[in-house]
Amino acid sequence: MIHVFHGFLGSPEDFDFMKRNDVIVHDLYNMASFPAITSEDTLIGYSMGGRIALEIAEANQYNVKKVVLINAHPGLETEEEKINRAQFETTIINELKARSLSDFMDYWNNLPIFFHDAPLKLNDEERFQKSSEIFDKYRLSRQKNHLPAIIQHKEKVLFIVGLFDEKYMDLVSEILIPNEVPVKGIPGGHRLFQQGPELMHVLKEEGIL
Repeated sequence: MIHVFHGFLGSPEDFDFMKRNDVIVHDLYNMASFPAITSEDTLIGYSMGGRIALEIAEANQYNVKKVVLINAHPGLETEEEKINRAQFETTIINELKARSLSDFMDYWNNLPIFFHDAPLKLNDEERFQKSSEIFDKYRLSRQKNHLPAIIQHKEKVLFIVGLFDEKYMDLVSEILIPNEVPVKGIPGGHRLFQQGPELMHVLKEEGIL
């Protein structure tokens, strides 16, 4: 099976272009626990979903077929990075609680990292109300630094980066390529699920699908 994990404020519908009998797109908002996987399973995660894929892979000693990370952070290395990130995360959580759905989505879509992306739409008030809990649960600042494990198991890892996503292009250039972690770039910003055909082309080319 291929297990797919969407990003923050996203939904399984973001990956409708991957619909197949052997693909399960998990809903982070209704996922009570991580799915059980086998050595024949592939994990694909975008952004926050990629961090979940890393947690699952490492919990299973990378006894998986493949881990595909789509603009997903491998983890922060220094305490200073974690402190700075935690401050940003607290700001986001406060904004989630203080703003209406439409106001927050305007705020979120205008963050610099999404400059090259189409605005994300969310119209589900109940889903929005769960978002601060989800964001807090999967904080990057609390995540283990998975980079050493990624390097150790790099033959099972593929990182897909948006060529217009400056932050993740820098990350790829500074810590993944020097450690010979396989990387593929496609034209797009951070929300690469919006580039469905190009993403599918890479996944097929790499034998993932």
